[in-house]
Amino acid sequence: MWRLLRVISAFQLWFSDGEPINSTRGISHTSSRLIVDTQGFLDMTELSLLKFTALDVNGLLLVLHIPPFNTSISQSSHLAELFLTIKEDNEFVLKLTQSTTVKQGTSNGNWTRPTTTVTGKLKPFPNISAIDAAFFKSMINAKYVPYQSLPDVPGKTTGEIKALGQRLFPFTPYNFELAMSVYDWTTPSFVRLVYLKIFQYTSIEHDPFPLDLHSIAQKIYATNWSIYNPHDPDFMNSFMMSPASSLQGVRAQLTVVAPNLHKFSDVQNRLLSAAMQAMPRVSSLTHAQLFSGQLDIHELNLDNFGIEFFECPLNTGPVGKTLIQDLSIALASYISVGKTVTTKMVWSFTDTMTDALKYSNGIVLVVKHPMDSVVWDTVSYITPLSDDPTKTEYAFPPGSQFKILHIDTITHQGKQVVVIKLQPLHNNNLNITTF
Repeated sequence: MWRLLRVISAFQLWFSDGEPINSTRGISHTSSRLIVDTQGFLDMTELSLLKFTALDVNGLLLVLHIPPFNTSISQSSHLAELFLTIKEDNEFVLKLTQSTTVKQGTSNGNWTRPTTTVTGKLKPFPNISAIDAAFFKSMINAKYVPYQSLPDVPGKTTGEIKALGQRLFPFTPYNFELAMSVYDWTTPSFVRLVYLKIFQYTSIEHDPFPLDLHSIAQKIYATNWSIYNPHDPDFMNSFMMSPASSLQGVRAQLTVVAPNLHKFSDVQNRLLSAAMQAMPRVSSLTHAQLFSGQLDIHELNLDNFGIEFFECPLNTGPVGKTLIQDLSIALASYISVGKTVTTKMVWSFTDTMTDALKYSNGIVLVVKHPMDSVVWDTVSYITPLSDDPTKTEYAFPPGSQFKILHIDTITHQGKQVVVIKLQPLHNNNLNITTF
């Protein structure tokens, strides 16, 4: 365990857990995020290793404690007290206030001095557009956000969402909009956010990307998931439309609202990406793999999987050409082993194969951490902002890149399921303003 005993900083500080700065933290393999106003993030993840406990600090290793000989880490109880200095150039210095473990014998009888001071850079804040926040606030005021009726889950009040926004995103005046964008994703609104992304022709140079409106209208009209269907006012309201009794009725309305609906989707996805970048990190030591059942909207089938990626050749259009491709063609080309794919949409994951299979519509994704760090830098645990606190959910933002490692087929409950194993990559070209 550890705590910040002394801090020198000209900037306001918060921990994303909402607890005081000097609280004791450090359950093994959990990550704590310190937010430094106007500067950036400091992620601290305690590690219980074979010979000592340490703190990973934005990728730097600070030794906290080396127990006496013949004493295991599990038998040793130790509270490390730390001294943190925040400088004006996004630099930090973190060290032990008192080192009682200056020396430790090694197996060959030599003596080593463990690292008890680290110096590094804070992780940058995401870019958040004031124009995006204002537009999204207008969608909230117009009651398009959040989803208006949630009879099957507890949901959250506006007050609860505001409080979570202030706790998780105190560095920005748009913390409520960030929190609401994530919360709304966890509701049936995610259907809108998926359709308005995957049915884009992303290889046509146009701002925004053109849409396959016919396919979107077909999927909306075909929806028949519990009370969520084209006859339900709340479901259609999430698309800025009214209930419709025919495909033609859906298409006629969609043609009218498409420009504003498209902007709505792009704005919310940018806010989602910023919020996910700002949320606390997930330890890769407790979750080395994550699982996703695809396609997690019943109205989407296997031939819609390939269009989730920027690499799909159908993205070149022309506009009006149906965005659908046989899965076998996609798996034999741009989604084959060794290829890199880039997602158009948010991808949601859980932490067990069993849960993923519940959501699967013929595909399960298994994402393996590359083990080049002790945290997932590209995924966020969003359950704290979920409409259902019992639903375990991790999310990758749009524009995430993955390398295809392996593709296999299994049988589950008498049905064939394609299992695709991937590894996340750091997308250095990721610009959330384009998503």
